[in-house]
Amino acid sequence: MISSFFKRLCGTVTVCAVISSGMMAASQVQAAHGSYNPMMPRQLTAEASQTDYSYGYSILSGHAIDTLDTPNRYMWYLNYNILDNYVLRPAAHGYAKLPKGVQSSVGNFFNNLSEVNNVPNNILVGRFADSGTSLLRLAINSTIGILGFFDVASYIGLEYRPMSMSTVLGKGKVEQGPFMMVPLYGPTTAREVHGDTIDGMPFAFLSWPVTLGKFVIEGVHNRAQLIDQEGVIDNAVDPYIQTRDVFLMYGENKVNPVQDGEVQSDDGFDESLLDEIDGWQF
Repeated sequence: MISSFFKRLCGTVTVCAVISSGMMAASQVQAAHGSYNPMMPRQLTAEASQTDYSYGYSILSGHAIDTLDTPNRYMWYLNYNILDNYVLRPAAHGYAKLPKGVQSSVGNFFNNLSEVNNVPNNILVGRFADSGTSLLRLAINSTIGILGFFDVASYIGLEYRPMSMSTVLGKGKVEQGPFMMVPLYGPTTAREVHGDTIDGMPFAFLSWPVTLGKFVIEGVHNRAQLIDQEGVIDNAVDPYIQTRDVFLMYGENKVNPVQDGEVQSDDGFDESLLDEIDGWQF
């Protein structure tokens, strides 16, 4: 649970940097409306579920809703103002002082573990070539790359092809559902909870001390990569709203990516940042 917050916070901090530099580009991401979703609030009529709400916040990206604004804000204060400021941030700054080679190896190791999910998840969305690439990467990096600490596969042209179960569900027309800020778990949605639960199943055999150690180290590593972006949230007028919106936009963008040519270079939008985030599938 602690790791999920660490990883989600890392993703939202970086996405905030993207949105701050290119809000016009990010706002082009539209909410996808399916014909039916068990996560949809019952008070929505069939007509309302098909309405384009991109002009306002009645329904957010991916058809998410935020009906728990008050408790969510309390949880945001706990997660960000306390947990991040007094625990995760100091740990990340200390970790950042390690040699770059060490940090790179740690990141490679966790990316290699995620290939266990990338293989079946890519198949489920019809990306059979990407699934095969993920399988080859897992085999090569786990052996020649010494348990994944060295990304040998990338050197021979096998690029990382991440695919989370939450994205798979989104491509299957499952909408994001209620937005929630959960203690220690961080920002999430109903779809994310289901997806993360499924993605965590391959590692259910690990003992809890090993699992906790894995999550904490991975979270600190990811957080350390975002030290330069801390001011984006620290200086936001409403950090909660900004985090909520870009978190949902990012999740929707993975399901319905912004097409080439939609993002103009003169907007100052750095697409490489999104590519970097996609390398941190959780």
